[in-house]
Amino acid sequence: MHPTILGLALVPLTLIWAMNPVRLLQLAFVAAVFEAGAAMVIGAFGLPTALVPGLMFLTFIVAQYALGMRYSAEASVFWALTPLLALLGYAVLSVVVLPDAFAGTIMVAPQKNDPLQPGFVPLAFSAGNVTQPLYLAMNAVVATATALFMTRPAIPYRSIMSAYLLGGYVVVGLAFWQFASRIAGLPFPTEILYSNPSWAIVEQLVGSVPRIQGPFSEPAGLAFYLSGLCFCCLWLTAHGHQMMHMTWLLALAILAMLLSTSTTGILTLAVGLPLILIFTAARADGQALARLGKTGGVLMLSGLIAVTPVLIMKPALLNAVSSVVDSTLTKSDSDSFSERTGTDLAALDTVTKTYGLGVGWGSFRSSSLIPGLLANAGVFGVVAVLWLGLRTTRLVLRGKAAGRNHTGHLLVDGFSAALCGQFTAALFSAPTIASLAFFLQLGCVIGVSARMSIESDRHASGRVRRSGSLPTTSAKAAAVVAQGSFLR
Repeated sequence: MHPTILGLALVPLTLIWAMNPVRLLQLAFVAAVFEAGAAMVIGAFGLPTALVPGLMFLTFIVAQYALGMRYSAEASVFWALTPLLALLGYAVLSVVVLPDAFAGTIMVAPQKNDPLQPGFVPLAFSAGNVTQPLYLAMNAVVATATALFMTRPAIPYRSIMSAYLLGGYVVVGLAFWQFASRIAGLPFPTEILYSNPSWAIVEQLVGSVPRIQGPFSEPAGLAFYLSGLCFCCLWLTAHGHQMMHMTWLLALAILAMLLSTSTTGILTLAVGLPLILIFTAARADGQALARLGKTGGVLMLSGLIAVTPVLIMKPALLNAVSSVVDSTLTKSDSDSFSERTGTDLAALDTVTKTYGLGVGWGSFRSSSLIPGLLANAGVFGVVAVLWLGLRTTRLVLRGKAAGRNHTGHLLVDGFSAALCGQFTAALFSAPTIASLAFFLQLGCVIGVSARMSIESDRHASGRVRRSGSLPTTSAKAAAVVAQGSFLR
C-alpha cells in the first residue's frame, strides 16, 4: 500500500478542509476529473481520487447526524432518492441470490476478461459482485449526503459551480497537452494521471490520428465527462448565467471532444445540442434564443479563425480529418462495433432466461447502459432509473416554480443539463455510471430544489402571519416542520 503523487496532493488539502464541507465538495469536483488516477494503491486496487475528499465530506455529514443535527428538507430529499436507494437494496440482494440461482446456466461477459480465456464465461459469483455493489453503495450514500447538505441555507452556489467549471478547464487543458505530446513529443505526466492499476490504459489511433483521452482511461470516458460539461455550459448560457468565460470553455470542450474522435461524444453533441435549441424555442424565450445564437456565432467564428490558418499551413491535415470522418461514419462496419453489439444482445438475452430478475449486480459488463441495467438488475433496474428521473424532475419543477428568483437556480440549471448530457452519453456507450461527479451533481440538484421549495413555504407562511389572517392547515404544517428543524 502506497500513496501516489495525486494522493500526496489531495490528502493534505482534504485534512486542511476537513471541517469545511463546501471546500471538500469543491475539491471532490476537481479531483473527480482524474478518473484514471489513484490517490492510493492497495495491491491491485487503486483508491479513486474523488473518494478522498468524498469520504471526508461523508464523514462530516455523518458526524453532524451523530451530534443531533437535522436538515429541514429531509423528507423531500429521501422522497426523491428512494428509487436510487431501492436500486441499491435490490443490487445487494441480487448478488446474494442470483449468481448462485442461475450459476452455470447463463453465459456472461465478466467485468475483467481473462487473458487466457477471453469472451463469455458461465455465470458464477465473482469479484465484480463485490466491487460493483460497493461502488453503487458509495455513490448512493454520497448523493444522499450531498443532497442533505445542500438543503442548508447560505450555500455558495456560485463557488460550487466554479469548482466544476475549473475541473472542465483542467480536463481540456490535459487533453490538448496530451495531443501535443502525441503529435510533437512534448513530455506528458502519464505515470501521474494513469496511476490506478484497476484501469487498462492503451494508446489508440484512427489512421494516423491519435485518439485523446485526457485524464480518463479511454476516449469514451473523456467524451462522457465533456458531454456533461458542454450541456452545462450551453444551458447556463441560454439562461443568462455568465461566469468563468463559459463560452470559451464550451468551445474548448467541443474541440477536445473532436480530438477524442469518440463516436459516443460526437453522437451526444449531434443529438443533444439541437434538443437544447428546441427546448429553448418551445419556451418562447426570445432572449435565451438570442444568447444561444450569439454563442453559436462566436463558436463558428473562433473555429474558423483557429482552423483555417492551420489547414493553409499544413494541408495534409485534411487527410487526417477525412480519415476520422470516414472512421466515424463507418463505425457500424467495424469489428469493435460488432463485438459491442454482440455483448449488448447477449445482455438483453439474459432477461428472458432469468425471468426479468437479472444475473446479479456486477455479473455482466455490457457495452451500453440499458442492456447493462437489464442484465444486472433485471426489469427493476430500468424501472428504478426511470422512477428516479421522474421524481427528480418533479422536485426540480416544484422547486423552480416556488423559488423563481432563488440564487440556487444556477446550480440546478447547470447540473441538470450536465446530468442529461452524461446520461445521454451513457446510453450510447457506458456499461454503468460510476462517476462520483455524476452523483455529486445529482445530490446538488435534489438538495437545492428541496431547499427552494421549503423556503417558498416559509415565506408564504410568514406573509400570512404578517397579514393578520388565520393560516391554512397546510401553512401551519409547513411552519411546524420549519420550526422543528435543528438547521434553518
